[in-house]
Amino acid sequence: MTDDNQSPQDALASITAARAGIVKDTRYPLSWDLGYGAICGALVGGQALPTLWAGLVLAFAMVGLVLSIRAWRKEMGYWVNGYSPRRARWVAIGLAVVLIALMGVSLWFRSNGLHWGGLITFALGFVAAVVGGRLWMRTWKAELAEEGQ
Repeated sequence: MTDDNQSPQDALASITAARAGIVKDTRYPLSWDLGYGAICGALVGGQALPTLWAGLVLAFAMVGLVLSIRAWRKEMGYWVNGYSPRRARWVAIGLAVVLIALMGVSLWFRSNGLHWGGLITFALGFVAAVVGGRLWMRTWKAELAEEGQ
């Protein structure tokens, strides 16, 4: 709840303190990155499989993504859309471009009967998601810290 009698300076100080708290409290285990990487790797690599299997992998990966968002919300108390912060948005867009390109490569593998190619795009998607996720978090934290000063 907000205090209607609070001065604008006090309100800004409260927002600054809250942002500083988020930056300090946003530490998470490597297992989060590994899980996120596996989900993204499955999203892109699974597309090299025959259509039925690709659809199943896609469905399981999407469920995994939803469950991981719920787990983050439960653990941290919030979820930040990857596209809402200004500079961090560009990291998210860059990661999306890489993952979409890898998905295209997976589809090319499938169209040429090279279903094993999904292992390559899975690995590349995994690495891209882990690196991109860490880069996004670092950029977002820096952005929050700068806005809080």
